[in-house]
Amino acid sequence: MKSTDIALVLIMNIAFGAAFISAKIGVSYFPPFLFTSMRFLIIAILLLPFLKLHQGQMFNILFISLLGGAFHFAFFYLALDNSTHISSVAIFLQLGTPFATILSVIFLGEIIRWKRLLGIFLAFAGVVILIFEPTIFSDLGGVYYALLAAFSISVSLLFMKKLKNIKVFDLQVWIAWTSFVFLAIISFIVEDNQILIIQNASINAWIAVIFTAIVATGIGHAGFYYLLTKYDVSRITPLTLLAPVLAIMNALIITYFSIFDGFDETITLKILLGGSITLVGVAIVMIREKENKIVSTV
Repeated sequence: MKSTDIALVLIMNIAFGAAFISAKIGVSYFPPFLFTSMRFLIIAILLLPFLKLHQGQMFNILFISLLGGAFHFAFFYLALDNSTHISSVAIFLQLGTPFATILSVIFLGEIIRWKRLLGIFLAFAGVVILIFEPTIFSDLGGVYYALLAAFSISVSLLFMKKLKNIKVFDLQVWIAWTSFVFLAIISFIVEDNQILIIQNASINAWIAVIFTAIVATGIGHAGFYYLLTKYDVSRITPLTLLAPVLAIMNALIITYFSIFDGFDETITLKILLGGSITLVGVAIVMIREKENKIVSTV
């Protein structure tokens, strides 16, 4: 891998790791559904030139948009809103890869070998260790949402396999517009005082929204898809496991220096052990045999 691409991998992971922090800050200012809808609105406007109908594929595209966009990110931001610790959300969110593998075996008849079975076992073994950690146990509400976010993206991946000749931004624009409309309606139904909150939002609040949209999508996802045009997925996808590690490190720094309110990150031996086992398991699941394709949950 060229040095410029190695630098891009680092930048991509920094973007994803920073997006955890900006989203956590964002949901402290805005209700989760409102925050998520505004994030998607920014992306939808930027990608508007790519919006077009794809004959015979719109059902799958819209289903992917709801599950992999609206549901996934809504549950993700609800997880952040209901968690004191970034670590619990960042680690549990990685279970999307083992979930996708299990669903592929059940619904697509995919055959997995012992290495990936070992990876799935390790991923969930690490989760069991984490659940019995008191700091994670106190965040169970957020953990449940993180698991739902991981599961929703894994289901959407089954339908992504059915898409033919759909380019990255052609799909992203539909995810953005579908998610914006759906989540704006949900926000209107279950959340209150949206207009007042938007009018009174601080500079920091708007920076969080814009940063999450532009950095996570414009830098993180764009960098990821660019690298996929040059390298096998099996080579690139495991490198994204640096993102949750960076997210946790960022949260620890913010907590230590009291940079933002709402962060109370702590790392214990159980979190280190369980998190490491889970991430190793996910990495094993991602790295398939050469004749198979990799499922990406980024």
